[in-house]
Parts: sequence; structure tokens; C-alpha cells
Amino acid sequence: MQFGLQLPRSGGDGSCGQKKLVWFFCAHLNVSGKVPRMGVSEKTRKIVWAEAGGRCAICRSEVITPGTDCDDPSVFGEEAHIVARSKGGPRSGGLDTDSRHSHMNLLLLCSRHHKQIDDQPNHFTVERLREIKERHAAWVRRSLDGKTAGGPRLVPDPAFPQPQVLALITRGNPLWNMIKTSAAFEYALPDGLPDDDESLIVEFLDILRDYLDIAPELHSVRENRDAEKSLAHYIQGIAEKDFLVGAHVRHMLYVDGRDDPLAWPVLRVEIQPVSGAIVTDQAGRPYADGPGKEQGDEGQGGGTRS
Repeated sequence: MQFGLQLPRSGGDGSCGQKKLVWFFCAHLNVSGKVPRMGVSEKTRKIVWAEAGGRCAICRSEVITPGTDCDDPSVFGEEAHIVARSKGGPRSGGLDTDSRHSHMNLLLLCSRHHKQIDDQPNHFTVERLREIKERHAAWVRRSLDGKTAGGPRLVPDPAFPQPQVLALITRGNPLWNMIKTSAAFEYALPDGLPDDDESLIVEFLDILRDYLDIAPELHSVRENRDAEKSLAHYIQGIAEKDFLVGAHVRHMLYVDGRDDPLAWPVLRVEIQPVSGAIVTDQAGRPYADGPGKEQGDEGQGGGTRS
């Protein structure tokens, strides 16, 4: 609405009559006299901002800057139309007026990316923008779920069965293959070991941790073969002291509530005395003869159970 101030003309005798202030009301919002277009409602804006978590759906940056001691925060978030609100706009057509201004046809963007999607409509098609909106909303929900669930954590990957037994390891190659595919390492060893036995086992576990760190950098066949031989040397020394080496990889997902879950395989290695180990098949059924001939294919069929 606009308000104006009009001064009455002077009287017929040339003298100024009593000046009266006359306020007039302009019924339209623009000086052209045209009735303005209906836009996005306040309720719809709240829905769009809430679904987006106050972040740009493309760069995921907060679309508000912190305030200062003397100024309020600066807002640079904008509700962008997926299908254009006007016939001549980018990605125009196909929706009625109500649908064009609904929250389903709007996504929250920073001013930079709002301009980009309008300048590059051939790349930022309706389908692409709807996909961006859906992915961003899902990311916001995961972020909130992650915060309420206690932050970053590892959860079992439902795409893989979780191992029930440890593979019996008697050679370096099967263990090395597990190391190369793992992102983390955990271990277990018996308590109360003689000093010499414990020193050998701890040295072996430290070697495993070191190899886990450098495995991605070892590319040649010779480097990989040397690593296998080094592991085999420790495995043999541990076996000579009447211990078994068992290992498996648990397929986990790293979830932080912000980004998509990451595959996070965890290598578990256990050292057990021969006298206390139960040798089984992959299903966990104990072998009748105990650790003997069945150990030969240690990376495939045999296993140990603590």
C-alpha cells in the first residue's frame, strides 16, 4: 500500500485558504495500477525453510550469516521455483498457479545457486531440481536423526550377513586380502600370557595395524607378496607357540547424520591358545577331529570360535 500527501489549491482571490492535509489511499501495491500477482504464502515459506533445515539444497551452506553487536543476521536464502512461476521463466509450464506456488515446487537455495539454476536451465532441469530437493530433505532428516541418536556411529551393513565365526588363518595371503579391504581394526588376545608369547603376539598385532594404514599405497605384486610373507612369518611363529590366529571382516556402515552412510569394513583378529579354541566349519559346526587336517583351507571353509 502507498500513502500520499495532497495540498489543496489556493482560494479564488489568490490568497491561500486554510491548508488542509488530505491523505489518500492507493489500493494497489505498485504505481502502474496493475493488480499484483499472488505469490508464495507465509505458511508455504515456513514449510520450505523447515524442510531444508535453513540450508541451501545444493551447497548445504547455512543461508543466514551471524549477527553483529549492532546489526541483525543477514539472510541470503531464497525460495526458488522448480517450474517457473511465469510463462517466460526458466523451466516454465505444466503447472497451475496454486501448484507453482506450493512447497512441492519450491526449494531453498542461497542467492548464488538460485541465480545459477535460472541461468543454466538446460542443466538444472525440473527432474534434476526435484531430485536435488528430495536428496537434501533426506539429508536434513538424517542429520537430525544422527544428532538425537548420539552422533557418529558404526552400524551393521544390512547388505551383508555378519560373520559368526573367525576364519582360521595359517597363511599370509588370506589375512592380507582382509587387510586390503578393511577400514578399521580390532583385536583380542588372552590374558596372563608369558612375556615372550605376549611380546610376539603384540608385535604381530602392531604389524597388522601398520599394514592397514599403508595397504592402499602398495600396488605392485612384489610389495603385496612381501607383505604376505611378513604376515606368514608371524603366523608361523605364533603357531609354534601353540596359538591359533583367527580373523574375519564385519561389514559396517559409518553414519554421522550428515552425509550418506560410508562402507566401513572392520577387521577383527583374535589370538587363541590351541587348547581353548573350537575349530568349526563356516556354519559354526565343530569339527569332530579338532584342529587338524581341516585347517588346510584356512581362508575359505574353516574357522575358530572363542
